[in-house]
Amino acid sequence: MIVLAALAGAAIIAGLVIGVRELIGSRPAAPGIPPPRRPLTGLLSAGAGRRLLLAAAACLLVLAVTRWPVAGLAAALAVFFLPRALSVSAQRRRTAKLEALEQWTRRLGDMLAASRGLEEALEASARSAPAAIAEPVAALAVRLASRTGTEAALRAFAADIADPAGDRIAAALIIATGRRGGAVRDVLNALAAMIARDVAARREIDAERAQHQTTLRWIVIFVAAFTVFAVANRSYSSPYGTVPGEVVLALVTALYAGGLSWLYHLGTMPTPGRFLAPDYAQQIMAEPAPVRPEEVMQ
Repeated sequence: MIVLAALAGAAIIAGLVIGVRELIGSRPAAPGIPPPRRPLTGLLSAGAGRRLLLAAAACLLVLAVTRWPVAGLAAALAVFFLPRALSVSAQRRRTAKLEALEQWTRRLGDMLAASRGLEEALEASARSAPAAIAEPVAALAVRLASRTGTEAALRAFAADIADPAGDRIAAALIIATGRRGGAVRDVLNALAAMIARDVAARREIDAERAQHQTTLRWIVIFVAAFTVFAVANRSYSSPYGTVPGEVVLALVTALYAGGLSWLYHLGTMPTPGRFLAPDYAQQIMAEPAPVRPEEVMQ
């Protein structure tokens, strides 16, 4: 009987997660318009399958220990959502990417000022690209070396970066195609300075919002400790084994979940919308690279 209840709980969890993901599944935003800010969107991303399995295992374990369906469901949702809610790695990765874009843009401007053509400078920049954007820059160099059009390659580069700052750099380079000299360097240096100001502002904001992350962690620790106490003290928690007790437990769990979601919302910085058409870039990246004439002769 317990096994059937556990399986039913796991199925309910999977249905809820899939349903929420479909409901908040984002349609492509119009160019230049930031996507709507939804607290749960950032939590349902890569690695969701593995976390779903861990959530199902947590549900089975808690259900076997307590025999409270609501507790099993709450444990599963906590295992699925909390690791991402408590993590700040996504914000740090974007800051590191912006900092790398600033460094790469400055170096590219110096290369262009040294009387190099745009395509040649882009290919050469792959050898000294910062680690955070090494793969997109290397892919850009490969596309240019395989005779992909400069504009198409830059649009694909912007899609790989997937950030408005990458769109601005790609757009400036598309406009500068075929030009040389200090004018292009001045534009790139201006973009680098803009990105540097953005990085400095983001670091200050991250330092302030770290307080929300600390508060969120302490609340999670308190709730986890109180839950262990409640489960261990059967005389205190026995009412939760009844139907009214389960209703009360569901209400309390929903209140805690709402509060944690609100704190996560306060400590999250939304990503602005891109303005270069992503569909066009994906179409370009899906097309096979042109074959060089010397490869055909071989």
